[in-house]
Amino acid sequence: VKATQRQRTNGHRIEAYLGIDVGSVSTNLVATDVEGNVLHEIYLRTQGRPIEVVDRGLAEIEAELGDVLDIRGVGTTGSGRELIGELVGADTVNDEITAHKTGATHVCRRLSMEMVDTIFEIGGQDSKFISINDGVVVDFTMNEACAAGTGSFLEEQAEKLGVAIKDEFARLALASTSPARLGERCTVFMERDVTGLMHKGAEVDDLCAGLAYSVALNYLNRVVRGRRIGNVIFFQGGTAYNDAVAAAFSQILGKPIIVPPHNGVVGAIGMALIARDRMKDSGRPSRFRGYSLHRVNYTTREFVCRACSNYCDMKEFNIEGERSYWGDKCSDKFRKRARTDRRPVIEDLLDYRDKLLEESWMGPRGGRPTVGIPRSMYFYDRFPFWCAYFQELGFDVLVSSSTDRKIAALGEELTVAEPCFPVKLAHGHVQELLEHGADYILLPNAINTEAPESKVDSHFCPWNQTLPFVIRAVPQLENVREKFLAPTVHFRFGRRHVEKELGIFASRRLNIPRRTSDRAVTAAYAAQGAFTDALLEAGAQALRTLHETGEPALVLVGRAYNLYDRSGNCDIPRKLRTLYGANVVPMDFLPLDLEDITEVNPNMYWNSGRKILAAAKLTRRYRNLHLVYITNFKCGPDSYIKSFMQDASGKPSLVLQFDGHSNDAGFITRCEA
Repeated sequence: VKATQRQRTNGHRIEAYLGIDVGSVSTNLVATDVEGNVLHEIYLRTQGRPIEVVDRGLAEIEAELGDVLDIRGVGTTGSGRELIGELVGADTVNDEITAHKTGATHVCRRLSMEMVDTIFEIGGQDSKFISINDGVVVDFTMNEACAAGTGSFLEEQAEKLGVAIKDEFARLALASTSPARLGERCTVFMERDVTGLMHKGAEVDDLCAGLAYSVALNYLNRVVRGRRIGNVIFFQGGTAYNDAVAAAFSQILGKPIIVPPHNGVVGAIGMALIARDRMKDSGRPSRFRGYSLHRVNYTTREFVCRACSNYCDMKEFNIEGERSYWGDKCSDKFRKRARTDRRPVIEDLLDYRDKLLEESWMGPRGGRPTVGIPRSMYFYDRFPFWCAYFQELGFDVLVSSSTDRKIAALGEELTVAEPCFPVKLAHGHVQELLEHGADYILLPNAINTEAPESKVDSHFCPWNQTLPFVIRAVPQLENVREKFLAPTVHFRFGRRHVEKELGIFASRRLNIPRRTSDRAVTAAYAAQGAFTDALLEAGAQALRTLHETGEPALVLVGRAYNLYDRSGNCDIPRKLRTLYGANVVPMDFLPLDLEDITEVNPNMYWNSGRKILAAAKLTRRYRNLHLVYITNFKCGPDSYIKSFMQDASGKPSLVLQFDGHSNDAGFITRCEA
């Protein structure tokens, strides 16, 4: 409903609220009145210049309605929400999921229609699926690393076909009688198929229709992935302006697809409404700085933070004396203020675990040969064992530095194959140890680990098992191969078997008597056992506190190197606690060996998969425990393990997939939602 006629004001200024949605491709601004009527909407291309585009949008609103609007509240969302929020003086900054849900449910109420239960949102470079029950988000997901099937892809293909994406594309596609089959795969393959069909003389309308179907199929198969789709489906985002894509969804699902009014700016409408509610509750005046960002006194400065070896590229925004920082991954100095008044009720288990690991290590004594242990892969769960073993044998233990930019770059340079990011990091950690003069580098050929019962497998992933051989094959490391220690170990077969394996290794590789190795194995098991017992004791205390207080908690599940490498996971686990006051419980603080997962998966081959599903099953018994699955791009086992999560836990979970990029904006969006 629009109400822009100036004569309605009768000389009085309209109480208004402003919502701004700053995306990578488009930027939307919406002004609403106190009842949520849209007074003015603007849809602009971001073009990599969000500040200039927002300034242009604000100028348009001022020119059209500036003399009759009294802006009482401003909200921002989208990938640029933090920066633009600081510049315009936003009163609230929220994630896109919440913004789109709020806008969509408002449209339903205003149109007196059945409440929306499903939202398909496809923007220029990202996609979102939101499931709603009685106006509350009960499940959501976003596209991961791939932008195939988003608006920018469709626009690129339309340009290749010589078709205007606005109006002409949909008109041609809807006229097609034989849509081209392009599948829903990677953009590269779809582009190749389009080119091939063009050369074969395919009709343009059939190619347009095929592309519309590809976008819909890609979204359903790679974003929705079997989640419940309701009957009142809103199609939102810039791609929803294309009627052909909406028609493709309807044909595939056999359900009506509703493209709501203001579909391209629903997120901005939602933010205006959230700002309205926030300001009415707070009773304070708006922070809105006015319609011109040029009149806002701000400066920007780029510098490198040297608080640690990460050397983060920082940006400082000084806005009328208030400084804010972007780019930091770890430093307390530039940490953003908490976004909630909530405080955790349990201790910082992540910090506690780090301290336990450090206590396992006495540090170099000098005068003894050194064994270097890379701070990657096996380090995060088996360091106490290997550290105690080699120290008992008479070696100093040297641990590589925490993952930083230099180590990541070394890993990228040395990696020959195309493994997952953690394996690339392992290469970098090995190189750093060599540069620090380690006499040996430990790269165990660990095949499996202990399991609570014989019918459950517990193998490490192939990259873990073969890491020593992969790194030995790196051409740049050819001259130092003799430094690599690669004992084959089957922890699953029990202590006696491990004693035998390590005894053979010590005598043949290090010329150390087997009896000495046996004593070292005893010390290693004692150290690992003490570490595990300390984690379980702290976890039991955390569960008691959560039970007594009824406070919610986030259970982190995933491989140890994904959960605890602060650089590899953009420090998201700690940000959940520091920024949002969440109670965070990593899965190895929980009694997972007591959980029977055979009803979920009777033949779970992988050790991490067993633990992940056990943690998920445990949360089923606790209403206040919720799952966050931290994984990495290219992880084969995780790609199907996560499909069993819902069956094990009986509740939705948040999946965060990292791929080596240092920008945490997308992950913060998912966490806030």
